Parts: sequence; C-alpha cells; structure tokens
Amino acid sequence: MRISQWFHNLQIRHKLLLSFFVIPVILVLSIGFATFLSSTDALRRQGYDIIYEHQQSTIAGIIRNMNRYELIAQTITGNTTIQTFIAPNYITPLREYEIVRNVLNPTIHSFLDASESGINIQLIRYNDINSEIITGGIGSLLAYPRSIDFRLTGRRRQFQVLNYSRIRDLHWTSFAMEEVNTRGGIWAQVGNDRDYGYISFLQEITDMSTPRIEVIGLLRLTIMFDTIYTDNFNGTDGSFNLVFDTGHRLLSAEGYKVDFYEMNRDIFYGFLSGDDSQMLLRDQGITLIRSGEFGDNWHIVSIYPTRFITENVNRIAIITVFTFAIAGTLMFLLTFVLSKSFSKRINAIATKMQDFSSGEPGMRITGFGHDEIGFLGNVFNDMSEQISTLIYDNYISDIEKKDAQLKALQAQINPHILYNSLSSISRLAELGETADITNMVRALAKFYRMTLNRGSEIISIDDELSQIKAYLEVFRIRKGETFNVVFDVEDTVLMYQTLKIILQPFVENIFEHVIKIDGSTININITVRACGDDILFTVQDDGIGIPRDKLVNILNDEVSQGYGIINVNKRVMLQYGQEYGVSIKSEPGIGTSVSVRIPRLDMP
Repeated sequence: MRISQWFHNLQIRHKLLLSFFVIPVILVLSIGFATFLSSTDALRRQGYDIIYEHQQSTIAGIIRNMNRYELIAQTITGNTTIQTFIAPNYITPLREYEIVRNVLNPTIHSFLDASESGINIQLIRYNDINSEIITGGIGSLLAYPRSIDFRLTGRRRQFQVLNYSRIRDLHWTSFAMEEVNTRGGIWAQVGNDRDYGYISFLQEITDMSTPRIEVIGLLRLTIMFDTIYTDNFNGTDGSFNLVFDTGHRLLSAEGYKVDFYEMNRDIFYGFLSGDDSQMLLRDQGITLIRSGEFGDNWHIVSIYPTRFITENVNRIAIITVFTFAIAGTLMFLLTFVLSKSFSKRINAIATKMQDFSSGEPGMRITGFGHDEIGFLGNVFNDMSEQISTLIYDNYISDIEKKDAQLKALQAQINPHILYNSLSSISRLAELGETADITNMVRALAKFYRMTLNRGSEIISIDDELSQIKAYLEVFRIRKGETFNVVFDVEDTVLMYQTLKIILQPFVENIFEHVIKIDGSTININITVRACGDDILFTVQDDGIGIPRDKLVNILNDEVSQGYGIINVNKRVMLQYGQEYGVSIKSEPGIGTSVSVRIPRLDMP
C-alpha cells in the first residue's frame, strides 16, 4: 500500500523515468547478470578442461616413456645369459671374465644403447658367492666401497652387478622387496634418487631355466626423472606440475617445487587424501587441480595462479560493465529527453490551469500537437473560454448586485438620521429655541453634504471624522450636555480611504441604548490607528454594557437592537471582503467597545 501510494504521488516525469528506464534496466541487468554468470562458469569449466587435457597429455607421455624403460628392464631380466650369471651357482673367476667380456657386456650395453639419455642398471643377485661387477671393470668386495651411490651425467650408460649383502641393510630394501614381490615391478625413488632427481624401476629377476621358477635377483633401472616426465606446464605465469607417487611422496625434485611443497605439506596431504579434485588457496591466489591415478597409483597436481582463469572472467566482467554503462547512459539520456518532453507539455498545461485557478481567466494553450496531450490542451482552451465567459457575466452581475446592496443600506441610514433630526427640530421649534435650531440645521447640512460626497461611497478618514463631529453637534443640541467625546487619531491615517458613515451608527447606538442608571454623563472615546496593513476604528463608552446573551447574537439581523451596526458590518464586508468588518466587546457595568477593521488603502 505504501509503495502504491508513493508511486501515485510521484511526479509524472519521475514515473516516466521509472517506467522507461529503471524497470528495463533492472530487467536487462538481471538478464545480463545471469548471462555473465553463465559465461564465467563456462570459462572456468573451459579453463579446468584445458588443465585436465594438459594433465592427460602429460600422463600419456609419462606412461609411454615408462613403458619404454619397462620393456628394456623386461628384456634384460628375460635374457637367459644374464639369468645364468645372476643364478646362485658358483662360477670360476675365469668363467666370470669370459661371460662378462663376451656375453654380459655386449648384451647389456646393447640394451643401454636403446636409451637416449643417461641410464644406470644394477643387477642384484640374492647370493654372495660370486664376484661383483662395477662400472669400468671387475673388482673384489674388499676393493669396492660399501656405498652403491652413483651419478648419472649426460648420456652416460653404465651397469653394476651387486650382491644382496650390499643392499640388505639399506632403508629402502625391505619396502622394495615387498612391493616388487607383490606387483612384479614398481617405479620408486630409492637410495639417492630423491637427492639427485632420479627415478628407478625395480623388477624381480627369475631363473626360467629350471622347472621350479625361482627369484634369483633384483633389477634396478635408474634414469633421470625428467627422462620420463617433462613439465611443459612451467611458464612465466607461475604455473607448474607436481608428481606424487602412491605414498603421496613428491617425485619432482626442482628446488622451487620442493619449497612450495614443503611450505604446504599439510595442505597437499589432505588434498591428495580427499575426494575433491580442486582446491583454492585464497591467501596465495593459487588453485590446485588433481589428476586421476595412473601408473603405480601416481597423481599429477597442477598448480596455477587463479588469475589464469579469473583474468578472462574479469575481462568479461569489465567488458560487461562497460557495455552496460554505455547502454545505460544512452538509455537514460533517451528516457530523460522523452520524459522531459512529455512532462514539459503536461507541466505547461498544469501551469496554465494553476494560473487560471489563481484568477487569470482567458488562458490559452498553443503548439501542443495533435496527440492526447494536444487534445487535452484543446479541451482546456474550450473550458477556459467558457469559464471566462461565465466569470465575466457573474462578475458584472455581482458588481451590480453589490452596488444595489450598498445603495440600499445607504438609503436605510440617511432617512433614519434625517427623521430623528427633524423630530428634534420640531420639538425645539415648539420651545422657541431658534439658536439651537439654527445650529442644528447647519450641522445637519454639513453632515449631509459630506454624506452625499458627489455620489461616491468612498471618502477620506479625515472627512469621515468631520462627518461624525457634525453628527455629534446635531446630537448635542438634541440631548444637551449628557456625554463627553474624546478623539484619539493618528495623523498618518487621515488621508487613507474609508466607507462613509461607518462611525455614526455606533455613536447613535450609544445614545439610544447606553443609559447609565444614575443618569451621569457618558464618556465616549473614538480612536483611529494603523494596524499593519489595516486601519482600526474603535468607539468605546463607559455605559452599562451589553448582556452576554445579547452580545453573542448582536450582529444577527433577527435579534439585533438596531440595524445600524448590522448595516455597517455588511457594507464593510461587501466592499472589502469577509476578513474585514465589525467586532464588539462588552462587559456589563463597565462599558462597550466596538471596532471596525478595513484595509489601509490610498484614496482613488
């Protein structure tokens, strides 16, 4: 209800703006926002798909390279000559030398030459009865150190034949033996592999020449980890891959990768152990994506800055906001111009109507076209013309009526005064008071001369006071010395206009109705003062006052004590308006005060 009332009270210009701009903008923004969300979601999915595709390509390369080296290992372990050399049968040193020189060396090096990079092969026999072979020749156990560490440099290809006693106490031996026994062959970082960035393939060697298949040794094929895996994901944007084995151990050995892994070890452990394939590190602005398992339960985790995806999203957001800003601005300007055009025409009609209602009849509206607003203007023009005609007719009628009422009221006053004066003159003639008759006739002549005033109803305040003084002179002769009159008049008001004969009825009313019980002299005060933009006449006496029940209805025609006060009140309101007229205050036993308020106007 409040919203509808608020909309109802809006200016039509704002309603047009709301209808033509705000509502469409809200709809467009809603559609645009939904489209933006859909587009950004598609971009994110596309980004993730790119990462996943790169992971799958990398995994395929790793598996392809692993298969190549696994084939070399299987070929070596399946060679019967090599199996004979590893088998737990005693061989004389001379026979060892012949086998190594004529068979083992050529055979193994032929396999090693299949590798395009550095490679090391260790054949570990599960007995200690024969000699060991080290790279570069044959030596004894006493001449060869306990360590079996080696270094792969460039494309160097080398192999050793070692006895099990040499690896028995190494920390990785039991793990490797168990895993290899379970799965036949595994890829793992053992020995010094992690320190140097190597990876080894471990596989059992079995003697196939006997009816009872017997595990006689272990093959360790070691290569640089980068030989099977190249991180093509490394870039200037800070993205890279990490490869983890089945135990969630990091296989990559680059320094910055190790540092990143060590710094977030707990995060990686939880991520690799969980079900989610994505994780966002908000504090680092990095996103992690985990591949599916491959090989020996390995995983690839791609690390890339979140901006890899969000920069495209942000670009779309900027373009979207920019597009909406331009479209919104153009839409607003167009709506503003159209609404202003409509509201301007409507406001022009409203202004004309307001001027018309303020007393400017005859207003016309032009140049408003032939649409609905133009039709409204034409209707207003017809209405204005008809009302103007009616106003003029009524105005003339009111003026004539008002003039007739004023003349009728004046006609009531003049005969009333004349009748009383003539009665007094008649009594004076009977008494032979010729001097008083002369004075009364002169005062009466002065009173009527000023009353006629060449037919004008408007006289100056100075003339009104002269007129009341002439009347008082007539009444003094009639009544004798029974009253005192004091005039208190501001000199600045004498030249302003007033209706004639507005004081005489109040003074006459005093003489007719205000009678003191003890017959003492009545005191009359007549004041004329300026009150702001008005002039206030006051006639005050110290007579017996007016009872409260009569005071309430004294200006009512039906209950009034006389028509003089009523006539003055009607004449003033007819001439100057309803806000002007007569007011009476009276206290029984104290006196009465009658005031007449008129506007302060200059003489015409």
